[in-house]
Amino acid sequence: MIQMASSRPSQLWTAPLLVAALGCGGSGAGESAGSGDAPAVSEGRSAIPASGLTPELLADSALSRRPGAHEIPLHELGFLYGSPEAPISVVEFSDYGCGYCRRFQIETFPTLLSDFIEPGRVKWRYVTYLSGAFPKSPSAAMVAECAGEQGLFAPVSRLIYEHQRVWRRGADPVAAVTALATEAGADEGEIEACVSERRPMARLRAGIAAGRRLGVRGTPYFLVEGAPAPGAQPLEWWVRIFTAIEAEIESGAGDAS
Repeated sequence: MIQMASSRPSQLWTAPLLVAALGCGGSGAGESAGSGDAPAVSEGRSAIPASGLTPELLADSALSRRPGAHEIPLHELGFLYGSPEAPISVVEFSDYGCGYCRRFQIETFPTLLSDFIEPGRVKWRYVTYLSGAFPKSPSAAMVAECAGEQGLFAPVSRLIYEHQRVWRRGADPVAAVTALATEAGADEGEIEACVSERRPMARLRAGIAAGRRLGVRGTPYFLVEGAPAPGAQPLEWWVRIFTAIEAEIESGAGDAS
């Protein structure tokens, strides 16, 4: 149920354009360039009482005990940017604690949003993926998902990435990220209630399960028309990919006529 089907021969346009992937892996390799502090891999499954999250969130056994989490279709996970009718589909798996995810969200995604997503050329789905490498990521993810219940996922998510170094180093990440959510206009009491009730837990588990089944080994990780594209690729790469796909779509439409 989590496969992204595409009738276009995506491997033909992705293979020659892939560059060295920059991402956060489970071992923390390559992380220092964008994170501000080293990933606490040994603490990746530590409990975070303030958010109500425990090590079972990331445990294989916990996921296997909840088959319902596996059954949520990929198109129902995360948050959609752009029109659902856009011809090109991208799914992003990102971890709020990952420095390269931050780099992509701050340096690359705004241009993709303004030039491709908002004009209706690309539909983009962001799926929260907790890799286990960053002990405070579950707190940020929980608050972001709760903000999404108020229709404020996009601005809150951006603020979380912008201030990553602050909440990652702070003693109370839930309070720090909740403050960012209220800055974006979220109702603080509703955020606190949502976190306390663990409302996003099933969605977070489903995101982890989907990522694992798709072979996500590091973040950010993308599916472009169903084809895997790991790492924080530069803006130029995305422009070339989207231009190639659009040319293929136009060519196909011309052949059909």
